[in-house]
Amino acid sequence: MEKRLVTVRVLGIMEQNGEREEVETLSDGFVRISENETEIVYKEVTEDEGEIKVRAIFTRSGKNGLYECRIEKTGMIQSRMLFIRDCETLCSYNTPFGELGFEIYTSFVDYKEEENDIRCRLKYILSSNGIPVSEAEVKITAIGKACS
Repeated sequence: MEKRLVTVRVLGIMEQNGEREEVETLSDGFVRISENETEIVYKEVTEDEGEIKVRAIFTRSGKNGLYECRIEKTGMIQSRMLFIRDCETLCSYNTPFGELGFEIYTSFVDYKEEENDIRCRLKYILSSNGIPVSEAEVKITAIGKACS
């Protein structure tokens, strides 16, 4: 298994009720790469929720070599999201005020590995109780060098 230190850039784009919002974060992290799986680990720091550890795990599925993605967040806010192209999955989102459930319909999962870069992209619709809440796109870029 290969491990690399990286700088992780995450760009989140959300469209809700005709309004578009973009949020970008930049942090240090690391990547672990094995034969069928890549794990990108980094931290998000926010004023409201403090520090949140994020694990984005891309796994090559048996279907045509496509990737699926699992994102797990731990800290004041905890969530588990699963992104499988052309599928709807359930997501739990735990806050200090209680647990929320959402549905995620994923239309696109892309994973590309280049020399020192890993570029990932997710497109999905987030719903609550079957009612669409927003359309979202997340771009994750991990740039770094091999480490021992």
